[in-house]
Amino acid sequence: MKPELWLVSPPRVCTIVSLSLPIVLILLAQTLLGLATIAMVSHLGDAAVAGVGVANALFSMLMSVLFGIDTGVQALVAQRIGAGQTRLAGKTLNDALPIAVVAGLLLMALGYGLGPSVFRMVTDDPAVTARGLSYLVTALPMLPLLGCIFAFSAYRNGAGTPRYSLLVSIVQVGCAIALSYLLVFGALGLPQMETAGAGLGATLATLVAFLIHLLLALRFAPVPGFLQTRPSWQGVRAILAIGLPVGLQQAFVYLGTTVVFAIVGLIGTSEVAAMSVLLTLLLLSILPTSGMGVAAATLVGMTLGRGDVADARRWGWDVARCGALVILFLSLALVIAPRDPLGLLIADQTTIALAATPLRVLAIGMSVDAFGRILGFALRGAGATKLVTLVAFILQWAVQLPLTWFVGVYLAFGLCGIAIVRLVLFAVEAAIVTLLWQNDFWARRRVTPPSSR
Repeated sequence: MKPELWLVSPPRVCTIVSLSLPIVLILLAQTLLGLATIAMVSHLGDAAVAGVGVANALFSMLMSVLFGIDTGVQALVAQRIGAGQTRLAGKTLNDALPIAVVAGLLLMALGYGLGPSVFRMVTDDPAVTARGLSYLVTALPMLPLLGCIFAFSAYRNGAGTPRYSLLVSIVQVGCAIALSYLLVFGALGLPQMETAGAGLGATLATLVAFLIHLLLALRFAPVPGFLQTRPSWQGVRAILAIGLPVGLQQAFVYLGTTVVFAIVGLIGTSEVAAMSVLLTLLLLSILPTSGMGVAAATLVGMTLGRGDVADARRWGWDVARCGALVILFLSLALVIAPRDPLGLLIADQTTIALAATPLRVLAIGMSVDAFGRILGFALRGAGATKLVTLVAFILQWAVQLPLTWFVGVYLAFGLCGIAIVRLVLFAVEAAIVTLLWQNDFWARRRVTPPSSR
């Protein structure tokens, strides 16, 4: 193989870093918000922590459907800007906002309807249910606002200017922590709303973020054509065609994670605690990988918009190699000393011992997973979402979940067996996505030919 196929030139590395770093920081800020919420709610007792945890599981599953808006808008915007069609790219945002509002309202209504049933299935503790539903009631109005924010952020990512989204995210997280603290504990003369205050604080901060995005798009960092034309059904269909498969697949990912916990629960309570920490540590690789994946989607979309298929293909390989290399250092650290990070999150030495070997196994596959995950984002940037999401769905529901039960519970290999199943599937999914990227089918899916106006 030619040396240039293995090497990534410094200018291209700089481009990758400049696009991916703000997105990684946004994801880290959102993670910080989640940790801060848990820290505040923990002062209200175990029932409050458990209730908010169950409510957040349902909320995350509903919110994940909105990720499809993000994918569809970014792919269209990147390709249209690459083709020099800046006003058409701005029109994509006009088409996305009605989808966000309608989908957000429907998901909000679904959340209100499902909430009590979900709590009845998960717990028979009335205190947990009361605390959780109090949080859920005030958090669900975030969904339409989050859908709009995803659309604004996707436009900025597709346009290659994620720094604006980072600025808004910093303000949003700061406001959410401050408002939640005031409303949870009733500081500064405000009512003490406890878990309901945590949800309301996050919702109000999301409203602030939406208004900032709107102000930026209209005045300080104008989006060409924004709110100057009516949404078109053709534009709405284009976004949905690309994004809907991703949104549905992400919802099933969250549902599948819940099923994994149920399966692990058949083994034992300590195993559930260990699995929770293992998934938390996996986020250490998923966050930077997702940031670089969004950068790959933007770069692939822009170059396809210019009609340069060869450079689009090269960007996919380049970002995937960079991502795998970055994660390799983390992977080696976890393989060599798994007990150190586990000790930061687990107090019980028996549980640490239970999680150490599975963490080593999962860490071995982190780089491979990063490589395949980034190429999956690159395929999204090309608008080829249906096949890659179908592969992920089949591997999770037809392979991973049955094997998790069979190996972990039936064959009694426990967490080590479950980790080995996941390691093998890391390699299988990465191999499939790599073969898809080598094929030129995605290059024929350009959503906006350069000649169109």
